[in-house]
Amino acid sequence: MAALRALLFEEFVAFQFGQAVRTHGNPWYFDPDCDWWEPEPRTGIAYLTRLFSEGAEVLRDFSDAQIGHGLDGLVNTSAVGDQPWMRDPSVPAVERAKAWAAVGLFFRDVLAPRCSQALGHLSEEGVPLNMRTYMWWDGFPGFTSPDDAGRELVDLAELACLTSILQLDSAACQEAALHGLGHWVRREPRCEAIIDHYLAAGSAVRPELVAYARGARSGCIL
Repeated sequence: MAALRALLFEEFVAFQFGQAVRTHGNPWYFDPDCDWWEPEPRTGIAYLTRLFSEGAEVLRDFSDAQIGHGLDGLVNTSAVGDQPWMRDPSVPAVERAKAWAAVGLFFRDVLAPRCSQALGHLSEEGVPLNMRTYMWWDGFPGFTSPDDAGRELVDLAELACLTSILQLDSAACQEAALHGLGHWVRREPRCEAIIDHYLAAGSAVRPELVAYARGARSGCIL
Protein backbone atom coordinates (compact mmCIF):
# COMPACT_ATOMS: atom_id res chain seq x y z
CA MET A 1 0.00 0.00 0.00
CA ALA A 2 1.63 3.23 -1.16
CA ALA A 3 0.91 6.75 -2.28
CA LEU A 4 1.80 7.11 -5.97
CA ARG A 5 3.30 10.57 -6.28
CA ALA A 6 5.37 10.58 -9.47
CA LEU A 7 3.28 8.89 -12.18
CA LEU A 8 3.46 10.07 -15.76
CA PHE A 9 0.08 11.08 -17.16
CA GLU A 10 -0.26 7.84 -19.14
CA GLU A 11 0.65 5.81 -16.04
CA PHE A 12 -1.92 7.71 -14.01
CA VAL A 13 -4.66 6.94 -16.55
CA ALA A 14 -3.72 3.25 -16.69
CA PHE A 15 -3.66 3.00 -12.88
CA GLN A 16 -6.90 4.90 -12.30
CA PHE A 17 -9.06 3.44 -15.06
CA GLY A 18 -7.44 0.14 -15.98
CA GLN A 19 -8.44 -1.76 -12.84
CA ALA A 20 -10.67 -4.81 -13.17
CA VAL A 21 -14.37 -4.24 -12.52
CA ARG A 22 -15.64 -6.73 -9.97
CA THR A 23 -18.96 -8.48 -10.28
CA HIS A 24 -19.29 -8.74 -6.49
CA GLY A 25 -17.82 -6.87 -3.56
CA ASN A 26 -16.41 -3.40 -3.21
CA PRO A 27 -14.46 -1.66 -5.98
CA TRP A 28 -10.68 -1.86 -5.94
CA TYR A 29 -10.16 1.52 -4.26
CA PHE A 30 -11.75 0.22 -1.04
CA ASP A 31 -9.14 -2.54 -0.65
CA PRO A 32 -7.12 -1.94 2.54
CA ASP A 33 -3.88 -2.78 0.73
CA CYS A 34 -4.43 -0.83 -2.50
CA ASP A 35 -2.18 1.95 -3.74
CA TRP A 36 -3.59 5.41 -4.42
CA TRP A 37 -2.66 8.42 -6.52
CA GLU A 38 -1.44 11.36 -4.43
CA PRO A 39 0.31 13.93 -6.62
CA GLU A 40 1.62 17.35 -5.73
CA PRO A 41 -1.45 19.66 -5.96
CA ARG A 42 -0.39 21.52 -9.09
CA THR A 43 0.33 18.23 -10.86
CA GLY A 44 -3.05 16.92 -9.74
CA ILE A 45 -4.84 19.88 -11.31
CA ALA A 46 -2.78 19.60 -14.50
CA TYR A 47 -3.59 15.90 -14.88
CA LEU A 48 -7.29 16.41 -14.15
CA THR A 49 -7.44 19.22 -16.69
CA ARG A 50 -5.85 17.06 -19.36
CA LEU A 51 -7.99 14.05 -18.48
CA PHE A 52 -11.22 16.02 -18.63
CA SER A 53 -10.38 18.08 -21.72
CA GLU A 54 -9.13 15.06 -23.71
CA GLY A 55 -11.45 12.51 -22.13
CA ALA A 56 -13.05 11.13 -25.27
CA GLU A 57 -9.65 10.11 -26.64
CA VAL A 58 -7.87 9.29 -23.38
CA LEU A 59 -10.66 7.00 -22.13
CA ARG A 60 -11.70 5.59 -25.50
CA ASP A 61 -10.57 2.03 -24.71
CA PHE A 62 -12.10 1.81 -21.24
CA SER A 63 -15.58 0.52 -20.45
CA ASP A 64 -18.27 2.64 -18.86
CA ALA A 65 -17.88 0.66 -15.63
CA GLN A 66 -14.11 1.19 -15.58
CA ILE A 67 -14.57 4.91 -16.14
CA GLY A 68 -17.20 5.11 -13.41
CA HIS A 69 -15.04 3.29 -10.88
CA GLY A 70 -11.99 5.28 -11.92
CA LEU A 71 -13.83 8.56 -11.40
CA ASP A 72 -15.19 7.40 -8.05
CA GLY A 73 -11.72 6.44 -6.89
CA LEU A 74 -10.39 9.76 -8.12
CA VAL A 75 -12.83 12.51 -7.19
CA ASN A 76 -15.56 11.00 -5.03
CA THR A 77 -14.73 12.38 -1.58
CA SER A 78 -17.05 9.91 0.15
CA ALA A 79 -14.99 7.06 -1.33
CA VAL A 80 -11.41 8.35 -1.19
CA GLY A 81 -11.48 11.30 1.19
CA ASP A 82 -11.05 14.97 0.47
CA GLN A 83 -8.76 15.97 -2.39
CA PRO A 84 -8.46 19.74 -1.95
CA TRP A 85 -6.66 20.59 -5.17
CA MET A 86 -9.40 22.81 -6.57
CA ARG A 87 -9.26 25.08 -3.55
CA ASP A 88 -5.55 24.79 -2.78
CA PRO A 89 -4.16 28.35 -2.99
CA SER A 90 -0.74 26.97 -3.89
CA VAL A 91 -2.23 26.19 -7.32
CA PRO A 92 -2.68 29.39 -9.38
CA ALA A 93 -6.34 30.34 -9.73
CA VAL A 94 -6.08 30.45 -13.51
CA GLU A 95 -5.06 26.77 -13.54
CA ARG A 96 -7.93 25.80 -11.28
CA ALA A 97 -10.30 27.77 -13.51
CA LYS A 98 -9.04 25.85 -16.56
CA ALA A 99 -9.86 22.62 -14.73
CA TRP A 100 -13.49 23.72 -14.46
CA ALA A 101 -13.60 24.50 -18.17
CA ALA A 102 -12.26 20.99 -18.78
CA VAL A 103 -15.02 19.48 -16.61
CA GLY A 104 -17.56 21.07 -18.95
CA LEU A 105 -15.83 19.43 -21.92
CA PHE A 106 -15.81 16.09 -20.11
CA PHE A 107 -19.57 16.24 -19.61
CA ARG A 108 -20.05 17.15 -23.27
CA ASP A 109 -17.62 14.66 -24.81
CA VAL A 110 -17.70 11.69 -22.43
CA LEU A 111 -20.62 11.69 -20.01
CA ALA A 112 -23.40 12.95 -22.28
CA PRO A 113 -22.73 10.38 -25.03
CA ARG A 114 -22.33 7.50 -22.57
CA CYS A 115 -25.25 8.24 -20.21
CA SER A 116 -28.85 7.24 -20.71
CA GLN A 117 -31.74 9.66 -20.18
CA ALA A 118 -32.55 8.16 -16.76
CA LEU A 119 -32.88 10.53 -13.80
CA GLY A 120 -31.16 9.72 -10.53
CA HIS A 121 -33.42 11.78 -8.30
CA LEU A 122 -36.34 9.62 -9.49
CA SER A 123 -34.35 6.44 -8.74
CA GLU A 124 -34.50 5.40 -12.38
CA GLU A 125 -32.02 2.76 -13.43
CA GLY A 126 -29.43 4.07 -15.84
CA VAL A 127 -26.17 2.88 -17.34
CA PRO A 128 -23.01 2.64 -15.19
CA LEU A 129 -22.01 6.29 -15.61
CA ASN A 130 -25.39 7.80 -14.78
CA MET A 131 -24.94 7.77 -11.01
CA ARG A 132 -21.43 9.22 -11.14
CA THR A 133 -22.77 11.98 -13.41
CA TYR A 134 -25.78 12.70 -11.20
CA MET A 135 -23.65 12.88 -8.03
CA TRP A 136 -20.71 14.79 -9.53
CA TRP A 137 -21.19 17.85 -7.34
CA ASP A 138 -21.68 15.70 -4.24
CA GLY A 139 -18.21 14.27 -4.63
CA PHE A 140 -16.02 16.55 -6.71
CA PRO A 141 -13.93 18.80 -4.40
CA GLY A 142 -14.86 22.20 -5.72
CA PHE A 143 -15.69 24.85 -3.16
CA THR A 144 -13.01 27.51 -2.67
CA SER A 145 -12.12 28.93 0.74
CA PRO A 146 -13.31 32.41 1.77
CA ASP A 147 -9.72 33.64 2.16
CA ASP A 148 -8.61 32.34 -1.25
CA ALA A 149 -7.29 35.28 -3.29
CA GLY A 150 -8.37 33.52 -6.50
CA ARG A 151 -11.84 32.66 -5.27
CA GLU A 152 -13.82 34.86 -7.68
CA LEU A 153 -11.98 33.59 -10.76
CA VAL A 154 -12.38 29.94 -9.79
CA ASP A 155 -16.02 30.38 -8.76
CA LEU A 156 -16.87 32.11 -12.04
CA ALA A 157 -15.27 29.23 -13.93
CA GLU A 158 -17.36 26.71 -12.01
CA LEU A 159 -20.55 28.68 -12.67
CA ALA A 160 -19.66 28.83 -16.37
CA CYS A 161 -19.10 25.07 -16.32
CA LEU A 162 -22.51 24.48 -14.74
CA THR A 163 -24.16 26.80 -17.28
CA SER A 164 -22.57 24.98 -20.21
CA ILE A 165 -23.69 21.58 -18.90
CA LEU A 166 -27.28 22.81 -18.62
CA GLN A 167 -27.20 23.43 -22.37
CA LEU A 168 -26.37 19.80 -23.23
CA ASP A 169 -29.07 17.64 -24.78
CA SER A 170 -28.75 15.10 -21.99
CA ALA A 171 -31.18 14.57 -19.13
CA ALA A 172 -28.44 13.05 -16.96
CA CYS A 173 -26.09 15.99 -17.49
CA GLN A 174 -28.77 18.63 -16.98
CA GLU A 175 -29.80 16.89 -13.76
CA ALA A 176 -26.17 16.89 -12.58
CA ALA A 177 -25.83 20.62 -13.23
CA LEU A 178 -29.08 21.39 -11.43
CA HIS A 179 -27.90 19.24 -8.54
CA GLY A 180 -24.69 21.26 -8.40
CA LEU A 181 -26.52 24.58 -8.58
CA GLY A 182 -28.82 23.42 -5.79
CA HIS A 183 -25.77 22.89 -3.58
CA TRP A 184 -24.45 26.33 -4.50
CA VAL A 185 -27.58 28.47 -4.45
CA ARG A 186 -27.63 29.41 -0.78
CA ARG A 187 -24.04 30.57 -0.94
CA GLU A 188 -24.04 32.03 -4.45
CA PRO A 189 -27.07 34.11 -5.56
CA ARG A 190 -25.95 34.00 -9.20
CA CYS A 191 -27.15 30.39 -9.31
CA GLU A 192 -30.76 31.58 -9.25
CA ALA A 193 -30.30 33.53 -12.49
CA ILE A 194 -28.70 30.52 -14.19
CA ILE A 195 -31.65 28.32 -13.24
CA ASP A 196 -34.18 31.00 -14.20
CA HIS A 197 -32.60 31.29 -17.66
CA TYR A 198 -32.73 27.52 -18.07
CA LEU A 199 -36.43 27.48 -17.18
CA ALA A 200 -37.28 30.48 -19.37
CA ALA A 201 -35.48 28.94 -22.35
CA GLY A 202 -37.50 25.73 -22.07
CA SER A 203 -34.28 23.72 -22.22
CA ALA A 204 -35.34 20.79 -20.05
CA VAL A 205 -34.76 17.51 -21.90
CA ARG A 206 -37.42 15.85 -19.76
CA PRO A 207 -40.41 17.58 -18.15
CA GLU A 208 -39.48 16.21 -14.72
CA LEU A 209 -36.40 18.43 -14.80
CA VAL A 210 -38.59 21.55 -14.61
CA ALA A 211 -39.75 20.61 -11.11
CA TYR A 212 -36.22 19.59 -10.18
CA ALA A 213 -34.91 22.96 -11.35
CA ARG A 214 -37.49 24.80 -9.27
CA GLY A 215 -36.45 22.77 -6.25
CA ALA A 216 -32.79 23.46 -6.95
CA ARG A 217 -33.50 27.19 -7.05
CA SER A 218 -34.32 27.07 -3.35
CA GLY A 219 -31.66 24.50 -2.47
CA CYS A 220 -34.18 21.64 -2.22
CA ILE A 221 -32.49 18.82 -4.11
CA LEU A 222 -32.07 15.08 -3.81
